[in-house]
Amino acid sequence: ARTSRTRAVALARRCQGARTPALSGLVLGELTARQSQIVTLAAAGLSNREIAERLTLSVRTVGNHLYSAYARLGASDRGALSWMVELPDAQPA
Repeated sequence: ARTSRTRAVALARRCQGARTPALSGLVLGELTARQSQIVTLAAAGLSNREIAERLTLSVRTVGNHLYSAYARLGASDRGALSWMVELPDAQPA
């Protein structure tokens, strides 16, 4: 299943625009609630420090959650997250 998901993400990248809330829900459904929260903020462009401040966590904890999320999602880095997560058009401040 992980290989299929990795292939689907690679194909979606090539399609540029094949991101839907339904598909991102499948991706985020594999994460814990906290991992999902952190991945969404990271995909929106926030740094680990900014995420930590917003969620009142340590920077190290944010990094650990991201590391675990990358492994679960088959992502290699932060850049891959934006292709896996459908972000709302307007981010609340």
